[in-house]
Amino acid sequence: MQFKEVFGQEQAKARLIKSVKDQRISHAQLFFGLPGTGKLPLAIAYAQYICCTAPKEDDSCGVCPSCVKFAKLAHPDLHFVFPVVNLKQAGSKPVSDDFIARWREAVIAHPYISEHQWYEVMGAENKQGFISRSESSAVLRKLSLKSYESEFKVLVVWLAEKMNASAANSLLKLLEEPPQKTIFLLVSENTDLILPTILSRTQMIRIPPLDPQSIREGLQQRYPGKEEIVQDVIRRSNGNYSTAVQLMESDELDNAHFEEFVFLMRKCYMREIIEIQKWTERIAGWGRERLKMFLTYGLRLIRENFMLNLQHEEITFMSRKESEFSQKFSAFIHQGNVFGMAHEFERAIDHIEANGQAKIVLLDLAIKNILLLKQIQ
Repeated sequence: MQFKEVFGQEQAKARLIKSVKDQRISHAQLFFGLPGTGKLPLAIAYAQYICCTAPKEDDSCGVCPSCVKFAKLAHPDLHFVFPVVNLKQAGSKPVSDDFIARWREAVIAHPYISEHQWYEVMGAENKQGFISRSESSAVLRKLSLKSYESEFKVLVVWLAEKMNASAANSLLKLLEEPPQKTIFLLVSENTDLILPTILSRTQMIRIPPLDPQSIREGLQQRYPGKEEIVQDVIRRSNGNYSTAVQLMESDELDNAHFEEFVFLMRKCYMREIIEIQKWTERIAGWGRERLKMFLTYGLRLIRENFMLNLQHEEITFMSRKESEFSQKFSAFIHQGNVFGMAHEFERAIDHIEANGQAKIVLLDLAIKNILLLKQIQ
């Protein structure tokens, strides 16, 4: 993967290229930022540039043997660690190598792959991914060997916050005493969940949200001839290219989330407890990842309606249908309740993430929103 395949992020690209030219490559770097900003493809493009045998001024050559192997994510000196799940075919202690073929195929097809998309690829969207101590042992064996072709060995750790305590401590030891000619490229969407001692030993590189023009460029290449839909999606993606692609490909799912959110808010406002209970029983069977997507969607609409209430329409990101609903609904989302509503949705997401009983979590969320919607501004 080359830098030219990564949309936008010109400042980050320039910084990474300069580090190679100046021969000042930090042995441990952490690419962090919101989902869908291009952290993973940036890390891979950076690794390819480091290992390229004939690098150009602003990118890898793309044609040398090293680049050809990187294009297939199959270079012998490129190693990956990513969250996995317990599946029967993967054994009782799965590691990334058990899923590496699917990983390569998925990332080549979707470089901006999201955590949920990866779980779908593994066939485990209702399970929680993790990086275990077994993974650390496998990595240690690989990195203890000499590099095969390139000067450096590169380890890319995607979603480093998914490491359990044992795996994190093992990685910390590697960062403190790194194998010779080894580069660690960590990718994270939540650095609060990473050991502070690991953060202190990495060069942290913040990757900002994508600008609208970069997202437009990517969508136009992927979906030519759909400019009207592209423009609508850009406003709703809020700098997240992965979200933009999902919006382009899942209008039906997004419409379903919209209908359920509208139903919930109306029943909460009317205090129809019996209807709310029926609703919780119906959607509790969606599964954890789908419920998290719905709750995240609801959290976004609350934010957009608050901005609309404040008459900041220029910074709202809604589809035409959402905007039509929000013209009236935004009057009920104000400074007196918006923070409470956002907190309750975030808390529900956390509880679902922690395998909380879905019916109880959703009913609790609805009851809290009944009270909040009646609060006076």
